[in-house]
Amino acid sequence: MAKPRLVAAVLALSAAFAATGVHQGHEYTTTSSASAAPLAYVVGRSGLVQVVDTRTGSVLAQADTAGRATGVAVSPDGQRLYVINGWTGAITAVDPHTGTIVDRLFTQVQLSHAAMRPDGQRLYVSAGGGVAVVDTEHFRLVAAIKVGGQPQGLAVHPNNRVLYVANSQDGTVGLVDTATAFQTSTVPVGGLPQHLALSPDGKRLYVSGMRLGESTPGTLSVIDTTTNQVVGALGVGRGAGSIAVTADGDTVYLTLPKERAVLVVDAATMKVRERLPFDSPNVAIAPGDSRVFLATGTTTTVLDSSNAVLATYRMKSGELEKARPRQFDAAMIAFSPGQPTATGLRTSSSRSSTGSS
Repeated sequence: MAKPRLVAAVLALSAAFAATGVHQGHEYTTTSSASAAPLAYVVGRSGLVQVVDTRTGSVLAQADTAGRATGVAVSPDGQRLYVINGWTGAITAVDPHTGTIVDRLFTQVQLSHAAMRPDGQRLYVSAGGGVAVVDTEHFRLVAAIKVGGQPQGLAVHPNNRVLYVANSQDGTVGLVDTATAFQTSTVPVGGLPQHLALSPDGKRLYVSGMRLGESTPGTLSVIDTTTNQVVGALGVGRGAGSIAVTADGDTVYLTLPKERAVLVVDAATMKVRERLPFDSPNVAIAPGDSRVFLATGTTTTVLDSSNAVLATYRMKSGELEKARPRQFDAAMIAFSPGQPTATGLRTSSSRSSTGSS
């Protein structure tokens, strides 16, 4: 394991937000096979990580990042997993093949969400005072972007040119030019925007937001990214959370952790099709995959395209838990934009598969 590196000088985020340049990324197009079984990177609240073969539910590797996790991102080639240990202000780089902690950046500020630029050259991490920009090749901080108040969720357009930031305190979504590392404009959405998700074609950006007051419902808003205008909104339950969009862009999944439910929303009409009874803080869909993955505590629940339970993968108990005795509590699931797969594995069409213990 490499020694942790302190980068305090650059990331006193609230004070050092003058523009630092970021190189323009090359365009990247996701390629995927419907028959391939992508790897799922499941992160627990305490920072434990498990890499799961989504065909069988087998845990292929484990890691312990030793700090409460608030965000995660995966490189397009699947060679690096980045876990945001938000409370300690650390960004931990993990080799997902071996579970080895290969490097760590300490920022000296609390961190939140993460997003990988599709070309894999930049990792973006939201913090209390802005967004940190990490050069993934050299694993160093290269910019600190000043955005709106209390940034949370992040998403990067497939063309690599625009970073979207949920400015929760301002009730806006910020648009950042990734070439200059400047926020160029904002889109008002109201409330307290928390999570973002783009449709696979990049034409629609979905925003989940909370409202002040326990009885006030949250919202799911959609922004047309060609006009940067809000073109739809849906009142939802309390605690609007994580969002995932199907490969065809027709369906949006939204978790409601406070209500222990997951909403299935028709993207065209912005109306709820179904309310699923799952207590899950996070939902994820792999590029080109028809399955829906839910973080459900000690398990990962997999749904098919009809929202029936296809499989329940039990997260592995092993040496990590013995050394630090507690149950694995899945909080986030991530997939690589490039969808790396377990060698030789193919997606099972059977709905009777079960996970390994």
